[in-house]
Amino acid sequence: MTDLVYRHWNDTLNAHECVSVDGTAPGRLNLSHWPGNRTPVRFKHDVSTGMALKLAEAPDRLEVLKEFTTVTNNHWDTDGACSAFAVVNPALALTHGKALLAAAIAGDFGQFTTPDGVKIDLTLTELTRRHDSPVASDKFTDDIKRRQAQYDYALDMLPSLLANPDLHADWFAQEFWTIQQDLRALREGDAELERFDTIDFSVVVSDRDLHDMAVNTAAGTDRILTVLLDDEGLYHYELRLTTLSWFDLLTAPQRTRLDWSGLVDQLNREAKTEGGEWVADDLTDPDPTVAFLDEDSNFAPNATRPDAIKRVMAAFFTKGPHLPAGL
Repeated sequence: MTDLVYRHWNDTLNAHECVSVDGTAPGRLNLSHWPGNRTPVRFKHDVSTGMALKLAEAPDRLEVLKEFTTVTNNHWDTDGACSAFAVVNPALALTHGKALLAAAIAGDFGQFTTPDGVKIDLTLTELTRRHDSPVASDKFTDDIKRRQAQYDYALDMLPSLLANPDLHADWFAQEFWTIQQDLRALREGDAELERFDTIDFSVVVSDRDLHDMAVNTAAGTDRILTVLLDDEGLYHYELRLTTLSWFDLLTAPQRTRLDWSGLVDQLNREAKTEGGEWVADDLTDPDPTVAFLDEDSNFAPNATRPDAIKRVMAAFFTKGPHLPAGL
């Protein structure tokens, strides 16, 4: 077997020679937790990086990868980069397996795992965004060349980043500090958090925006209503589903995404204020929302009290409980 190389998915690749990681790109071997994945049962894991690590430690790895030449993916994110790295560099990946998994979970589920894992995720995320990154997305016009350059750079950088997660601390320091401060606010009661575990639903009330990673980590549920109190004593509302109900998970039963068109209709009848309307994303999106928005799709103030909104949403979610009653 020759060394595997990463090539971003395009129609010139031979799918029969490809290990497709994380996404749904064609490939004879698929290691992915995306909906519709074709991952062999023996390699299943909650994140694609975990699947790649299972392959890396498999006694018959060389036999499994016989005739494969290429690792591919059809999108960019932390789990994609870490899973590609684990396939092309298995020995080093196994040495740093916990850090790779922590980074992948932080990226795909938006949860604070370990400080090093979050730093790696933030670094890989900023790799495509910051203009001082040599492979920032705005430096390319062709998407395939953009993603190929980003994967090439990440695969070269990851050994150094795993050895020193603060390698590019200037890229993420402010965001990392914000996540920690918001976690503290939720932990110490500066922001209000109420959980309804049986229906997998949480409500977070705050007088300032909180980082999604802090909210996801503190809430621990798939269904999260965030309520922002503005300076006029009115409220901004957003209900969102996390990727916990989108990915194909090994360690948890598949969560139910209820058709929320009826919920939106009820909210527009009972909890609508002039200047806004309740609007829903498509449930096939990884992390869809229902929010009260103005005509420009910005958050609109709503005078309806949070208790009323909470009751409507909690009643709706009782139709799809997460835990048996009484637990």
